Amino acid sequence: MQISIDGVQANDTTQKVLANLKKRLPWLREYARFRVIVSGVLGACPPQDAEEVLSFAKQMGFVPRVLLIHDNEGQLKLGSEEAKIFEKLLGQVPKTFVDFSTYRKRLVRDGSAPFKCRAGSRYLYVDEYGKVNWCSQTRSVWSKSLMDYTRTDLREQFYQYKPCHATCTLGCARSTSQLDNWRAQPGFNS
Repeated sequence: MQISIDGVQANDTTQKVLANLKKRLPWLREYARFRVIVSGVLGACPPQDAEEVLSFAKQMGFVPRVLLIHDNEGQLKLGSEEAKIFEKLLGQVPKTFVDFSTYRKRLVRDGSAPFKCRAGSRYLYVDEYGKVNWCSQTRSVWSKSLMDYTRTDLREQFYQYKPCHATCTLGCARSTSQLDNWRAQPGFNS
């Protein structure tokens, strides 16, 4: 299970904060029979909040991770102060398979981290209306009813070039696509 926590105190941007979750997370620690990853998100609250979230995650025995906030299109939205804190925090968390590609570091350093996105195939985002989309951030770009989704659709979407790939911050789409990065994808030139 993965829980993203945007900061310590609620603000106009988010309610997904430690103050609202602190009482419930000990229950999760006590009753969960699976690994729990708690991600501190940089960008929605003061940058030092992510450090406090990660510290709390470690104290609770959860796996801590650092995530980068994205805009409504899944693209990186990070200032220079957050970039500095990101580098610092990255050294404080254990490296996992998901972080193997170092895409977050490349996004912050270079502004892009191209990859062959397999959303719509390896990764399916099904919205509340039963529509398959590439991801939560591209609902207006492409979708199809889950009930009509076929193996042909899976194959087509596997090879479909996604123009948002280079600056995408969505770890779920990136991690499920990693194993296939060596395979061809028409239109991918990076």
